[in-house]
Amino acid sequence: MPRASLGPVGRKRPLTRKGAEKLGERERAAGLDPDDEAARWLEEHDPKPEPAPPKSTYKSKALHRWRQRQQCPKR
Repeated sequence: MPRASLGPVGRKRPLTRKGAEKLGERERAAGLDPDDEAARWLEEHDPKPEPAPPKSTYKSKALHRWRQRQQCPKR
């Protein structure tokens, strides 16, 4: 009897830095039992990272308009 073929087995993509950060956040948010001593210690001793400053504080309207003009095809 022929077996079902799944085709070539692909590999998982390597974990990127951003992906690792998201995974860590999900793990921290899910499953923390407030009665768990290790979770309480981690909460006290492992401070959450500061949020990144918004990019909009560094960008100006002039820069945005210049980029829009550069991308727009000449008529």
